Amino acid sequence: MKIITAVILLFVSFTSVSGQNTKVDLVITNAKVLNVRTGKISSNRTVVVQKGIIIKVSDSQKGYAAKQTINAKGKLVTPGFIDTHIHPTDILGDYDKAPKNLAKDSLADFRKRISNEYLPYGTTTTLTMGQPESWVSALLEWQKNPIANYTDMYISGGALISKEKRVPYIAHTTVETPEAAKQQIIRYHEAGINHVKLYYRLQSPEFKAAFKAADSLGMRAYGHVGDFSPDYLNIDQTLDIGLINYEHIATIPNSIITSDSDKDLMEKQFKDQFGEVNSESRFLEYYLEQFRFIEANKKTEMEGFITRLAKKKVTISTTIHRLYELFSPTFFTQPKDSSLTSVQNIRCQENFAILVKYTKMMSDRGVDIRLGSDMADGGKVNISELILLCKYGFSVVEAFKIATINGAKAIGFDKEIGAVEVGKKANLIIWDKSPFENYSNFSSSKTVIKDGLIFSAHECNVL
Repeated sequence: MKIITAVILLFVSFTSVSGQNTKVDLVITNAKVLNVRTGKISSNRTVVVQKGIIIKVSDSQKGYAAKQTINAKGKLVTPGFIDTHIHPTDILGDYDKAPKNLAKDSLADFRKRISNEYLPYGTTTTLTMGQPESWVSALLEWQKNPIANYTDMYISGGALISKEKRVPYIAHTTVETPEAAKQQIIRYHEAGINHVKLYYRLQSPEFKAAFKAADSLGMRAYGHVGDFSPDYLNIDQTLDIGLINYEHIATIPNSIITSDSDKDLMEKQFKDQFGEVNSESRFLEYYLEQFRFIEANKKTEMEGFITRLAKKKVTISTTIHRLYELFSPTFFTQPKDSSLTSVQNIRCQENFAILVKYTKMMSDRGVDIRLGSDMADGGKVNISELILLCKYGFSVVEAFKIATINGAKAIGFDKEIGAVEVGKKANLIIWDKSPFENYSNFSSSKTVIKDGLIFSAHECNVL
């Protein structure tokens, strides 16, 4: 309601003083504007921005008094990207090297480093999916006090897990009882955190207590659910609890391959083709191989499962670059797994194609797919994922929807961001080369606008 009221006041102010030559902050003329909801592109549009908010999108080409004007010259204008699954620890060395505490004198530099990972590549909004508890207060200040020349960051509570023998990762938070899980959620809510991540290592009693508490407080819960062990909940079970937001498409097979006999067959299949699961690469390749197993043996079950996801209005993040870069080059990386034979490499490519086929099936049936990089170089990863989605069957319109409005809806901010519409933040991308001409143009140079301020293509600085 506050942002709507502010927009009305801005618009009234704009229209009432237009005759007095009062300047608005930014006008973009001669633009092709993409409607990410419908896929329609409107030519010769003018976008007017005041105080970081879009106050007009029209076909009028009349002159506007503006502090800054961009003649788009027929270039495509789209919303900025939204990454719904990042980890700030990735920027400082992942779990092994990231510090347990953030030094106060390094916070400004750290915030800029995070923005440099995302903003120059068009990602204007991010949602963290876990960070050390000692980092929460600093990151929460960034959420509460957004700055135009930095990527907006919304944070979730630390990824919740139950008590167990192994040492938790730096970004995980242990809750030992259902009551402790409930109280942790309440503490997050009181601190101003409106999102929470439930990790697969959260046992059923704690999971149910955490979700119930979050739901009662109007918080959005996200689950990295689905491990190889029967000791943990799968997606089917958490759907029954009420969860609808899930992380990582690659986790889905673990809710299909559930019987001991299927697991034994799957393990033998992988061992015959790739050997032992004895490295991170082999672990990720195992996830991919499961899609082949499903395609050959459990296709009916998979299609029924996808139907259930659609009926529940599920959202799920992508995180597919991390799999693809193992065996094939991307626009900014070379293959990570040099141990793969040519036969294994081809098999991985085929497995990846099956993964995206089922992802497309989910999208077509109404499951909202959203970007989730979950690794360092997140802005580049987002671009890589859009290229991969298009390469393996998604349309460019569908890719833009995944990168923008789907993410905005999933994190609860579709009234503020995610589309080029009156009333929304002026988080925009002006494309030098349109991805509609060639999807590889997702990686081409672009002008990024954040809160109505213009940035260079490769630096996180205001022009």
